[in-house]
Amino acid sequence: MKRKVLIITAFDPFSFKGGIETYTIQLVKLLRKHDIETVISHTGLINEEHGFFNDYLGKLFLLGKKLSKCDKEYDFIVANAFYGLGYFPVRIKTYNIFHLTHVAFAEMIKEVVPLPQYLEWKLLWGKLAEFASGLGRIKIAVSESVKNELFEYYGFDDVKIVVNGIDTNIFAKIDKIQSRQRWSIPEKKFVGLYVGRWDILKGCDIFEQIIDKRTDVYWVIVLGTGSSKSSVPVRENVKVIEQIDHERMREIYSAADFMLFLSRYEGCGYTILEAMACELPVITTNIGVAKTIYKSEPFDTLVLPNIPNTPHDKDVFISLCLRKIDILKNDDRLKAVICKEGRRVIEKEFTLLKWEKEMTKILGLRKNE
Repeated sequence: MKRKVLIITAFDPFSFKGGIETYTIQLVKLLRKHDIETVISHTGLINEEHGFFNDYLGKLFLLGKKLSKCDKEYDFIVANAFYGLGYFPVRIKTYNIFHLTHVAFAEMIKEVVPLPQYLEWKLLWGKLAEFASGLGRIKIAVSESVKNELFEYYGFDDVKIVVNGIDTNIFAKIDKIQSRQRWSIPEKKFVGLYVGRWDILKGCDIFEQIIDKRTDVYWVIVLGTGSSKSSVPVRENVKVIEQIDHERMREIYSAADFMLFLSRYEGCGYTILEAMACELPVITTNIGVAKTIYKSEPFDTLVLPNIPNTPHDKDVFISLCLRKIDILKNDDRLKAVICKEGRRVIEKEFTLLKWEKEMTKILGLRKNE
């Protein structure tokens, strides 16, 4: 009999674009390679009244209760983040993929969000929802840093790591001049890149100040889901590109000279991996996979501390960003080494093929073949 698996996630991954959605699509493709029927359950399928004060929590509760009525139809379940918390008690084998921890996330951004929002992320989505989502399930973290956070904040000591992977056939450097021509990016300019939501959690407040200080850099901003072009300040040296196809991002990475990644928190950081695969140097805060990759040379030259909160410390942080931009602008030899080594690291440790092999083993996909 053909095996059948249910994936629980927040949104339809084929209509909403984000890191977890990219991951879910990769997982679906992997399961189908093993001739496993895959069903995706998400909050968009819930229309019933739930009576919860928090609508999102109510939908997750109903999502789990619906599953409880038919869970025996599946060979196993895979849940993203805390989205499967409503499925309780667990009656069949269930894997929970932790893409981040909300307690760590909340602590990193507590100074830049309202207190109620900080408490909601820490207590409701972290201490309650995330913790509950680890009970009775096989726990998988997408990075070493997430595994460490799961132990620190929830005491989980039985977490497996399967590091996210990217398709290095898609994400590979192509001709810079042709890429710039396709996107009307000046051929002779020193080009810096920002990828993601225009959001303070992604460091847009710091980035905006750097734009104003570095008018010698032509900035390309690629906006992710949840941002609009109108939110970005208009500058002569700024080009804004709204959401583009995932596969075309390599053209943008190839057109740039460096990427500045100022996120205040990431569980993994797909964008860092994609840029490195395209031989693009990344100046980044010490988050997600950067905590592992940027421990060693030559990447440690480009790592930044976490974004501070006081005005004086922010000025110091911005000055450090500017110095690292100068390193890449003025030291072609070092830049070439970083580009080459970045591609090598991705090919060795962060390929989609390696991720598929490790997930195949952990999920036991070859058991009945």
